[in-house]
Amino acid sequence: MGRKPKTQATQTMTSSRSRRKSPKPKEPATLPFELQTEETAMEPLGEALEEGRSDEESPIVVRSSDAVREALEMVAKMPYPGVGLRTIAGILRGETRANWLSYIARTESWGVFFPNPLPAVENFIRDLIRAGYLEGSHFVRLTERGQRVLENQEPPAVRRRLKLVSRKVRPLLWKLLLLRARLVNERKAPGLFKDEVLLQLLEKQPTTIEELKQIKGIGKFIVQRLGNEIIQIIQSFRNTEKDKGEENS
Repeated sequence: MGRKPKTQATQTMTSSRSRRKSPKPKEPATLPFELQTEETAMEPLGEALEEGRSDEESPIVVRSSDAVREALEMVAKMPYPGVGLRTIAGILRGETRANWLSYIARTESWGVFFPNPLPAVENFIRDLIRAGYLEGSHFVRLTERGQRVLENQEPPAVRRRLKLVSRKVRPLLWKLLLLRARLVNERKAPGLFKDEVLLQLLEKQPTTIEELKQIKGIGKFIVQRLGNEIIQIIQSFRNTEKDKGEENS
């Protein structure tokens, strides 16, 4: 018996199935990390826009090559044979531990990556190891290639950007971090002085109790127990910055 000829409806259904099964276009391949540069790496639009802001405009800036240099400078100042990856990330993140105090005293990069989660900072350090700027894991050390970056003999090829605390407000951050460390040590409401609160204090820098009350996360307890001390810390910082500006003018 001969085959039954296809009707027009059958041909239409077959054509529809063929169209549904057509392969999806492949996504463009991503360059290996070693071949990515600041120009080829993809970052969120918001960070790219913030990259152009100056330190005077914002206490928090987004940088790529600066982030690499900050991390390398911090590692370069650590004693031989180096310190662990988690310790490096913790110090750059602004963590405070008693056995880290001697390391913290060696660097001005303490807390530079404070706005970023600790896992993001740890991954950034791993990126630097994969790129050949650092070596080791238990004891992380600077490599010859990392030294060339610090000496501006080689531009850093970076994959991601991190948020950085600008150099201008780092002294204020250090004082606020030390205040929080003291609260933890004295067991006086350490959980109320959260990262989000510190970041708002860096940005808004209240100089009166009324302004302090406007900070999200600042409750009555902090205002009553720590309000005057926080105001004094911020006012002292601003007076110091004002004096520096008058000297340079």
